[in-house]
Amino acid sequence: MTLRLFALLAAALLAAPLAAQVYPSQAVKLVNPYAAGGPVDLVAREVAKGLTDVLGQPVVIENKPGGGATIGAEFVARAKPDGYTLLASGSPSLIITPAIQAKPAYDGLRDFTPVCTFATVPYMIVANPALPVASVRELIEYARSRPGKLTFGTPGSGSIGHLAGELFNRMAGVSLVHVPYKGGAPAVTDTLGGQIDLAIVNSSAVLPQVRAGKLRALGIATARRSEAAPDIPTVEESGLPGWRAETWYGLFGPANLPGSIVNVLYQATAKAMASPALKARLQQTQGADVTMQGPGELAARLREEQAQLVPVIKSLGLKID
Repeated sequence: MTLRLFALLAAALLAAPLAAQVYPSQAVKLVNPYAAGGPVDLVAREVAKGLTDVLGQPVVIENKPGGGATIGAEFVARAKPDGYTLLASGSPSLIITPAIQAKPAYDGLRDFTPVCTFATVPYMIVANPALPVASVRELIEYARSRPGKLTFGTPGSGSIGHLAGELFNRMAGVSLVHVPYKGGAPAVTDTLGGQIDLAIVNSSAVLPQVRAGKLRALGIATARRSEAAPDIPTVEESGLPGWRAETWYGLFGPANLPGSIVNVLYQATAKAMASPALKARLQQTQGADVTMQGPGELAARLREEQAQLVPVIKSLGLKID
């Protein structure tokens, strides 16, 4: 009996590291908390294809939209931390939506394990050509002389564009007036038509109009110039250091995901995203730049965004039930 017990214990001790070594040994579910066909879905599917090739196991997209992207995020937060249920998401579902919910279903920092970022789509400040400004610096000077007179459109209240615009007001000492729309397209349309002066929207939504001279790009809202639009200066270069706005896509697991699995996923994602063909598709279809950040950098990014955005959300009184 004693020998048999020792044998069982030895087998159990050997099985645990062996299981960790063979991850993944089955299909991995990558949850998209948004509807099929949207930007997050399209980017996530490209990444899933790359991960399938690298990992040697199917990485399958499962769409769980609704609740401001919280339904899918909560599903992952409650999943077993074994690496087979992951989340493709960014700050809206992890930081912004929980901050405006009366009773948040999860904590975006506590209830997830950051794995990596894999792509970003920069936001851009664009102006109607009739507005007599050609840079962010000129915009700030012009707006300071006309407090409360200039308008900026975004995809809606509580969107990245909205919060970025309010941060712009604070950092630049101006008072641009927010005009919320139900999506980026109508905000761009009204900027083209002169109904509003500016738009702060995803760069992929406005690059064609900028290239055609129908809108004037004042700055890309990222730390460095976008590979998709290298001729457009950053907002930092053109007048407002430290102001950034972008849609970023990251990979997350439930809290307490083992470090060995995090490392496998990070290395596999980095290898998949190094594909020139994948990079080209993301730039051409989504205006996205491949941007790899590891677990530590992503965790720091979340903390920074929470510290920056939550006070703005509270000051605006944004709340949903």
